[in-house]
Amino acid sequence: MFVRLLMFFCFVALSTLSAKSFSEKGEVITDSFLPANRIIHFTKDVLPEEMRNKVLTVAIYEEIPFVFPSEVPNVYTGISIDIWEKIARELGLSFKYMLVSKEEGMKGVAEGKYDVLLGAIPDFVQDDSARFDYTLPFYSAGIGIAISKDSFLRMVLNYFISWDFFKVVIGFSIFVILQTLTLWFFERKINPHYQGGFWRGIGNGLWWSAGIGALNEAGDVNTQTLWGRCIAVFWMLLALVMVNIFTGSIASELTIGKLSTNIQTVADLRKLNVLCLDEKSSKKFLKEHFVKFKTVSSLEEGFEFLQKNKGSALIYSEPMLKYMINTTSLPNIQFVHAGIVSQYYSIKVPRGSKLLYSLNQVILKLLNGEEIKNILSRYFGNVTDLRT
Repeated sequence: MFVRLLMFFCFVALSTLSAKSFSEKGEVITDSFLPANRIIHFTKDVLPEEMRNKVLTVAIYEEIPFVFPSEVPNVYTGISIDIWEKIARELGLSFKYMLVSKEEGMKGVAEGKYDVLLGAIPDFVQDDSARFDYTLPFYSAGIGIAISKDSFLRMVLNYFISWDFFKVVIGFSIFVILQTLTLWFFERKINPHYQGGFWRGIGNGLWWSAGIGALNEAGDVNTQTLWGRCIAVFWMLLALVMVNIFTGSIASELTIGKLSTNIQTVADLRKLNVLCLDEKSSKKFLKEHFVKFKTVSSLEEGFEFLQKNKGSALIYSEPMLKYMINTTSLPNIQFVHAGIVSQYYSIKVPRGSKLLYSLNQVILKLLNGEEIKNILSRYFGNVTDLRT
């Protein structure tokens, strides 16, 4: 009997130690451990004990479209607000908002005065002395570009007065002149069409070249010498190639890809008449990459310049441009995905916050379930490239 009691007490003691050990391990889990290929469904019980009954102070600073006043007085909305409230609902958090400036928010979260900071917070490389951490990014974006969406007729006319079109015309003209001169040289002594003086012979040669280039037939101007016919066959074949190059260059300029001004590199920006707001980050980027630009005072002025053809591209923050184009009546303004410079937007918490791991797990769940993508589409509209 004594032995059985001793074994029972040993079993209880070992169970208690195991539970305590598991609890202690749960407390020290950090964001560096992310379970692979599974989504964690959180309840209040998985939060650190000191967070379960705490009312969090969530600092917010205004920056459209992440945090801004709604139509209801003293109520804020935005991408960061909507995502945070989904996270808080998932974790069962209690919190209150505190409106601050960006500088106050960064200082307060570094000092531990605020538990969370919401706004347009791009993740960036920080040094070891920084006293705050970032959650996993819930959205990525870069430099945004707005362009004027021209009519088809206007784009055709713009191409016909462009340097690209003139280069094609010059090349085609050189081809026709060489073709005419070689035919005149070999046919001038025998063929009556190329006799009667230099200019008459050249004129008939041009007529032959025009017929070959446009209709692939020479009409009533025929070649009669052996060398003339050999040269004519060569020019006929080359004419087919030149005409295809000519028509292909026009077609490529008028494809959907060209009409949407697909800008992929900084070099593409240098070819445009760029407009830029009097804003630090965009101007710094353009100056560092030697892109000439004209400064405008506001987005509204920039859109007006685009519509009046005083500029060909407006550079600004991608989220802001998307939101403004979606919420403002701008039928002739189009957003272009540039693929230049990426920033990763997230939530900021104090360094070493025990809330960080839980926030990261819920953000992963929202990304996998496309809830965040639905929030973005609410502010950006029907955008085909919602990069999250």
